[in-house]
Amino acid sequence: MNTYLKAGALLLFFLSIYSTGLAQTFKGRVLDKETHQPIPFAEVFFVELNAGRVTDEYGIFKIDHFHPKNMEVQISFVGYNTLKTTIDMTRVQEETFYLEPNHIELSEVVVSVPIGKLQNENVISVEQKKITALQQNAPVSLAEAITNIAGVEQNSTGVGIGKPVIRGLTGNRIVTYAQGIRIENQQWGGEHGLGIGATGIESVEVIKGPASVLYGSDALGGVLYFVDERYAPHNTLQAHINSAILSNTLGTNTTFGVKLHNENFLFNLFGGYANHADYQLATNQRVFNSRFDENNIKAALGFHKKNWISNVRYSYLLNHFGITDSANYVTTVDRSFILPYQKIGNHNFSIENTFFTKKSSWSLLLGYSENNRKEFEDDENSPVLAMKLKTATYNLKWNSPSFFHQTLDIIVGSQGMYQTNANHGVEILIPNAKTADIGIFTLANYSLYGIQLQGGLRYDHRAIDTEKVDDPVLGVPAFNNNYNSFNYSGGVAYSLNPFTFRANLASGFRAPNTSELLSNGVHEGTNRFEKGNPNLKNEQATQIDVSVDFKNKHLEITINPFFNTINNYIYLSPTNTVIQGVSVYEYLQTSAQLTGGEAGLHYHPHFIHWLHIKTTFASVFAKDASGTPLPLIPPPNWTTNIKATFNSSKKIRVTSVYLQNIYKFNQNRVGAFETPTQQYNLLNLGVSLAIGKGSNPIEIIGGIKNILNASYTDHLSRLKVLGIPNPGINFFFRIKLGFETKI
Repeated sequence: MNTYLKAGALLLFFLSIYSTGLAQTFKGRVLDKETHQPIPFAEVFFVELNAGRVTDEYGIFKIDHFHPKNMEVQISFVGYNTLKTTIDMTRVQEETFYLEPNHIELSEVVVSVPIGKLQNENVISVEQKKITALQQNAPVSLAEAITNIAGVEQNSTGVGIGKPVIRGLTGNRIVTYAQGIRIENQQWGGEHGLGIGATGIESVEVIKGPASVLYGSDALGGVLYFVDERYAPHNTLQAHINSAILSNTLGTNTTFGVKLHNENFLFNLFGGYANHADYQLATNQRVFNSRFDENNIKAALGFHKKNWISNVRYSYLLNHFGITDSANYVTTVDRSFILPYQKIGNHNFSIENTFFTKKSSWSLLLGYSENNRKEFEDDENSPVLAMKLKTATYNLKWNSPSFFHQTLDIIVGSQGMYQTNANHGVEILIPNAKTADIGIFTLANYSLYGIQLQGGLRYDHRAIDTEKVDDPVLGVPAFNNNYNSFNYSGGVAYSLNPFTFRANLASGFRAPNTSELLSNGVHEGTNRFEKGNPNLKNEQATQIDVSVDFKNKHLEITINPFFNTINNYIYLSPTNTVIQGVSVYEYLQTSAQLTGGEAGLHYHPHFIHWLHIKTTFASVFAKDASGTPLPLIPPPNWTTNIKATFNSSKKIRVTSVYLQNIYKFNQNRVGAFETPTQQYNLLNLGVSLAIGKGSNPIEIIGGIKNILNASYTDHLSRLKVLGIPNPGINFFFRIKLGFETKI
């Protein structure tokens, strides 16, 4: 009996400790720094949890004290600077936070650079934008939306397929992340797009330039890091439906979302469907077989308990793309898919676990993705080209305790990838292959007296093993090779209000892909017989990046020049031979230089409180060792937005009106196989309305893209070689209905 009593007493003791831990509550209050008045409905976001709270009418929020000791907290509200801080919940049970008024824009914690700092505090310059802000002019695709970021363009095939270009570099020189994992979708191909849908995406972060220390091979030209929508606030159920109509493609795009946060359990579900007919030119003709559709579903499940946080995410994207292979125009509308067309399916699954010790943390992210690409030319039941790419990845990181009075933090990590590519069709563009990556890195961040110092080192190893292709003309021998590289990064940032100065020196590398190593045939969309070169070496880049930012309550100015050199730059060169009646081109290497940068201004006049004037300029100048211009370099781009925002208590109210001008200069510096492109000027107009009061009014957005119905051709359009212009005028209309309730 004594034994049972002791056991019961011991159990009650532990339960009391546990319940006491649950009973402890942290209380925060958010006030205006100048007036000390409470700020109701401010967003309080806990970075590690990817979830948060909303302050009540008295500016108060609460969180149960069973979370990690030090919680990264981001507090934001429209019209104020975002506050990023750390709460030591073992020492403090109540705290007041003050937000400083600022009318420019909100800043967010950058997650692509694992230091947990606000955008304007990072040593590495990271461009961060909300997807909703990028979609104001009704882009047809996510790839088109991100071209609203200075220095980012797209190599497009019609309106459905877009391949991102960062400072003139694209394809395998850009790494794309979503759900925290690397997205692989045969991106070496010109007609292979982004492979990510906008459904369930909250923001995008762009690192311009080498980022191999953080992301390994292929992050030579930059990184696109897509951030999923955050979970709902604590004990809240949210739902929305968003539907859009676009006149040019007679397209529809409908998405929905459901978000649930109940105590420690978090759940997101998103879905979307888009359907577009052939796009219309300024002449009112339609480009035959430029039609496409998109099916997208995404789910996320989160759980946090004491010192453990777990997130599981899954997405599926299915696209059908018509293949435009000639300048054929029609006036009729047809949405059915006819030969030739592509069918592309992308599965992405990730599971992330973060564990907090007393002063440090560990995180392990495991990912799996599958890209199924099929091309149908003569028979809808038998694809001519069928490739299945499977990729498994891991990302292991240890965040050290803070040393020397919270001035030094260290991250040590390892990343790896195992990838297989298998052919199941008649045509073989690249042989069956296996690729294995492993990398180890360390990154240190030192902060003292307003100076931020950061340095990193990394070693990578890649092994490529391919099978033999038996064919008397197009055969390729088996291939096996290893590629290794050491890379570094170092930078400094200094804030001297209202200025922030940054300087970075970083290296990056890219191992040659199997297409460049082993191609032996005519590639779709070209009139070239491309011959691979198995002797290619790593591309190796070194970039100097400098930025100066000025920011006060009403004016923001940014200047960001760069200089990038690439050794062993891989390019296609013509030969004097012909195979099967087609000229043969082979892959060679040289050195290359890219210089340029971006500049921006955002002015919010104090005397015209509702007006925002924003303008950005981006330019890239690129050449090889002989001074010949590199191909697919975007022309200088000057974009200006004039936006009026209004606050009104009326039930039906105009919330904003904007006018956008996009001017792209002539591109006369062209590489091999290219022709010059004339300048063009686009004018876009939009208006936003809200119906109803409260936190979830009905949102209505309408506008006109390319108001003047200009006929133009973008330099990076893959249809340019066929003499096919870009789309003409486009009227758009979007409505969003939202719902929120406490549970």
